[in-house]
Amino acid sequence: MRYITAFFVLLCSLSFPLVAADNELTDPNQTLELLSSNTFARLDKEKNRLESEPEYIKVIIEEELIPYFDYKYAAYSVLGPNLKKTTSEQRSQFVDAFYEYSINAYGHILLNYNQQTLTILGNNNFKGKKVVSIPVRMQENTGQITQLSFKLRKNAKTGEWKVFDVIAEGVSMLDTKRSEFSALIQRQGIDELIKLLKQKNSEFSS
Repeated sequence: MRYITAFFVLLCSLSFPLVAADNELTDPNQTLELLSSNTFARLDKEKNRLESEPEYIKVIIEEELIPYFDYKYAAYSVLGPNLKKTTSEQRSQFVDAFYEYSINAYGHILLNYNQQTLTILGNNNFKGKKVVSIPVRMQENTGQITQLSFKLRKNAKTGEWKVFDVIAEGVSMLDTKRSEFSALIQRQGIDELIKLLKQKNSEFSS
């Protein structure tokens, strides 16, 4: 779908800087500004290397995106009510598989990055909140505009805001994956879902 593709592109585009001070993450707007500027700069810098060594995209993702992406919370959210039905070992395996799946999926999209223009509209109404949505507008080279919203969650212990979901034209990544994964879990169980994710990860790497 066009909307899902758009959200994936933006999610990857608003990735994360190599190193960020704690105070840079206590404002969700600042977080997104940093993610955008650092990621675009890194992609431009590594453009030639990526053309000859596309697998290097995974290094960029692990350095620029993962440290500021709350992938564990996202993984648990994707499981939804099924989370309570899993064992500690199953949860650990799922989070690991989801982590690798995310890196591979983002890598595939980032390699197709084509100078999209992003405008972070901001949201200053986040005081006292645990979750906040920040609107972002993406414009393609063709002029086409896609409206997105980044959802960030505040860690109660650290006070840091990290991305866990992206909504493109009303379509949530987590809701879409939750529906897809839930159907598979109902039919075949969580172990089969973990197996499927591992299989897809192997296909990405081959």
